[in-house]
Amino acid sequence: FAPEAGTQRLRDVINKNVTMDDLLQSCRTAFAGGYSAVKLYFMLGLPTETEEDMKGIPLLSETIARRYYEEVPKEKRHGKVNITASASFFVPKPFTPFQWATMFPKEEYLRRAYLVKDTFAEQLNHKAMHFQYHEADVTVLEGVLARGDRKVAASILQAYRRGCLYDAWSDFFDNDKWMQAFENTGIDIAFYNLRERPLDEVFPWD
Repeated sequence: FAPEAGTQRLRDVINKNVTMDDLLQSCRTAFAGGYSAVKLYFMLGLPTETEEDMKGIPLLSETIARRYYEEVPKEKRHGKVNITASASFFVPKPFTPFQWATMFPKEEYLRRAYLVKDTFAEQLNHKAMHFQYHEADVTVLEGVLARGDRKVAASILQAYRRGCLYDAWSDFFDNDKWMQAFENTGIDIAFYNLRERPLDEVFPWD
């Protein structure tokens, strides 16, 4: 299931029309059908995100784990409950309401991920829950490529010539080569990622 955000407030901000009741009912149906494992997909770094929203991810996971033990009779359980929460870092995309939004430095994405991870460790059913998150270096790169202009093309070509291939696989991804390519071609990552765009800015995709 993809709640996307840990609280209803933030789900409303991104127009994700899924309520806590919807999520719990979906899990209830899955548990009744014999499932004991649930995978949840979230995004960290969404516009207006607060610490409460971040902590909502493990709290939501904990609620689902508790419901499993409260609502599924012991004799009908297929093992212990297993909750996997996976978080990607939000990247603004063209032609969306968030195309003007700012991103964050790598360190801030990691701080948010660690906050969520630490909150998971505080939950009663923490041994039944697993948290994984997207690579922050890749998110920074995705941000530049998502809203870049024609100047970024030279960086992409140089990165390719430096051996940046199959970057979707983490064991092939070499962030240093990408950063060097940006530096060599005069691309300022902060210009593309770390500023809120004014409403009257003319975008490359306009």
